[in-house]
Amino acid sequence: HPALAEFWQAHFSSLQEGSRVLDLASGAGSIYAHLPEEHAFQLSATDISDVALEALQDRFPGVSTVVCSADAIPLVAASFDAVVTQFGAEYAGIGAFAEAARLLAPGGKFVGLCHIQDGYIDSSNRRQLAEAKIVAEQAFIDHATRMITAAFSGDAAELESAQDAFATAATPVGEGMRRCSKGIHTYLFQGFRRLYEGRQQYDLADITGWLDAMRVELDINLDRLSRMCAAALSESDVREIIQIFEKQGLKDVHCTPFETPGNDLPVAWHLTAQRGSKEND
Repeated sequence: HPALAEFWQAHFSSLQEGSRVLDLASGAGSIYAHLPEEHAFQLSATDISDVALEALQDRFPGVSTVVCSADAIPLVAASFDAVVTQFGAEYAGIGAFAEAARLLAPGGKFVGLCHIQDGYIDSSNRRQLAEAKIVAEQAFIDHATRMITAAFSGDAAELESAQDAFATAATPVGEGMRRCSKGIHTYLFQGFRRLYEGRQQYDLADITGWLDAMRVELDINLDRLSRMCAAALSESDVREIIQIFEKQGLKDVHCTPFETPGNDLPVAWHLTAQRGSKEND
């Protein structure tokens, strides 16, 4: 979203030349995509995924990376002038924010955009997760595989039986498309319908292979959406994070909903906190 780009561009423009910056739970580097073309920052990133960090280094070769969980970072305390995160640190739990505070040098600032419970993203994720669970519970892919196999076999009795079973499984999935048009349930339902209707143009192995791939994709989606929903921070989570920051001596701790144009619900919590300078501590 353009608002996210503007947010990080403004933050980077406020940093002093030579600032040591750590992107906590960076993924493939979405925050660093908004760096100014010319800068003198010392950039670091941590993430639990080595694959994500390899992708980040391909995009930004000068970044120092460490593979680790955000709640246990093997870096020296007070090493960074800025610690940032976008939809990342909260996956590791509240302990990640204690680590963020520990790593801030005197005068350093933490800035984060974190998943907000019942916000725009979380609400969408929960709807998609509910519909993906229906696909799994109805064994939609199993019934689709049986029906397409029967259609290619020429066994009329088996095809009729398979169609009846598929209709029972497909009905709640189709109803889910009306409740929530976005998600793997829609992609799977519409994709299989096109393949089935145009089955004369394909080999059976092509269609069953696609269904097998979608089975894997469904499992990935169920896991990803479940983790995203679990990571979304409630108001009580935010109060706990604020207490952690204050206990670790951070000042000017603020947390407000981050809103973007065109969305009725906030997309994130906007968290900020400052480590006092040596003269003020």
